Formats: sequence, C-alpha cells, structure tokens
Amino acid sequence: MYYTASLKGDECNRCGVCILSCPEANAIKLIKLNGKAKEIEICELRCKGCGLCVEMCPQAALEVVQR
Repeated sequence: MYYTASLKGDECNRCGVCILSCPEANAIKLIKLNGKAKEIEICELRCKGCGLCVEMCPQAALEVVQR
C-alpha cells in the first residue's frame, strides 16, 4: 500500500510549515493561482507518506491517506 499527504477541508492558512518540514524535495509546493492567491500543492508521486508534515502543521490541515 502507498500513502500520501492530503489537504483536508479549508483549515490550511498557507503558512508553509509543511513545505519546510518535508524531507522530500518538491513534494509540497506553494503555487500562485491567478497571480495572487496561493495554494498548497502536494505531488503524490514525490510524497512518501511519512506524515512529518501532518505532525508539524499548526492548523491540523493535513492528513495521510491511502493512494
């Protein structure tokens, strides 16, 4: 079985702690939408499902799910 991090609901405030805590390069990115709004993007191919981002998220906005 394979696991990946996933955003849950609207709890994310785009603080970037998940990006800094992730040991996999480019598994989690903060992308711009329409030039201004920002959104967290999780690359399921790079994410190993370790859950470190889930533990570090101050908003409890992430969870580990089965792919």
